Amino acid sequence: MLVIDLRWLLFGLLLLLIAVIAAALWLDRWRSRRQRRRALPGLEGLRPVWEVAPLGLLVLDDTGACRYANPYARRLLGLEAASGRLPDAGWGHLLEIDRSAARSEAVPAGRYRTVVLDEGQFVQWWLTPWRDWTLVFLLDMTTPHRVEQAARFLLSDLSHELRTPLATLLTHLEVLRLPHIPDETRQQSIHLMQVEARRMARLVHDMLELGRLETNAELERRPVDLLAVVEAALAQVRPQAEAQQMALSLQADMPLPLVVGDADRLKQVFLNLLDNAVKYSRPGDRVIVSLQPTPAGDGVACAVCDTGPGIPAEHLPHVTRRFYRAVPDEIEGSGLGLAVVAEILRRHQSRLDIESRSEGAETGTCARFVLPALPEEET
Repeated sequence: MLVIDLRWLLFGLLLLLIAVIAAALWLDRWRSRRQRRRALPGLEGLRPVWEVAPLGLLVLDDTGACRYANPYARRLLGLEAASGRLPDAGWGHLLEIDRSAARSEAVPAGRYRTVVLDEGQFVQWWLTPWRDWTLVFLLDMTTPHRVEQAARFLLSDLSHELRTPLATLLTHLEVLRLPHIPDETRQQSIHLMQVEARRMARLVHDMLELGRLETNAELERRPVDLLAVVEAALAQVRPQAEAQQMALSLQADMPLPLVVGDADRLKQVFLNLLDNAVKYSRPGDRVIVSLQPTPAGDGVACAVCDTGPGIPAEHLPHVTRRFYRAVPDEIEGSGLGLAVVAEILRRHQSRLDIESRSEGAETGTCARFVLPALPEEET
C-alpha cells in the first residue's frame, strides 16, 4: 500500500501555489505594461487638447508605426486613420530616417526637417524621443514659404525693373543742372522725368498688388452682381476711350446669375483688360465686353474683345508672365497687368484664356474667362 508523507504533499502544494501566484503576477504585470503602451502614458490625458490643437502630432512606436495622429496631422499628411503604418516611400521614408537618428542620439536634441508634399505643400516637423515613443510635431509652412518666396521675387524684380527708370531720372537731373540749357531741352527733360516717375509708381503699385495676391492675401467671398461691376469699370475707362476715339459697348444676356468672389478684385480684372484694350488699339477701334450665363447655369462666361492690331502668335504663350511686353516700350505700362489678372482669376477658381489675330483683314484680341456662379443653396 502506497503511503504518502503528508508533509511532502503539503510542500508540493505550496510550491505549486507559489508558481501559480508568480505566473499570475507576471501575467498581470505583462498586461499592465501592454495596457500602458497602448494608452500612451502621459499623453492620454491630453488627447482632448491635441484633437483641437493648431499643430500636428504623431506618436510613433519602436517599429516606426503610428500609434496616434491628431486631426491636424491627418489633414496635413493625408492620413485616413489615427493610427497604422506610414508610407514606406516619400515623406514616410524621410520620417523613418529621422526617427532612427533621433532614437540613436546619446543626448536627444530632436530632429528638424522641411519636406515638400504633393502640389507644393511645405511641412516642417520636429522629432524627439519620449520614453518608448517618438513624438513628431508638424506645422504647415506653405503660406510662410510662399510669403518668403514672393518677397524674394519682389525685391529681385523691383531692383531689376527700377534700374532703367532710375538711370533715366539721374541722366535728366544732370541735364537740368547744366548752365544755359535751352528751355525746350529743359521742358523735354522734365516731361521725361515725369513719365519715368509715373512708370516707377505704377510698377511699385502693381508689384505690391501681385505680391499680396501670390501670398494668398484674404479675398472677400460674397455674392457679386457682375453686371454692376462691369458697368462701373466701363464708366471709369470711357473717358480714356473717347479721348482716343474708340467705342466701348457691353453685351449681357439677362438674367445673369450672381457670382461668388471679391467685387473689388473682379472690377480690377475688367479695368486691367479694358485698359489694355484701349491702350493698345487705334482710333476707330471697338472694345466689346460680353457676359453670358454658361449653358449649365453654373457660371458666367466673360469676354473683353477689341478690334485692335492684335498680338503676334509667338507672344501669346508669354503675355501673363511678369514684365513681359509684346508691344513697343513707347506705350506706357508696367508689364504686370495681365499677371495680376491671371492671379486674381486663379484665386476665383478661374483661368484667363487669350486669343488674338495680328494678320489679315480682321485683327483683334479676346480675353475670356468663366466665373463660378453662387451655389443655389447660398442664394
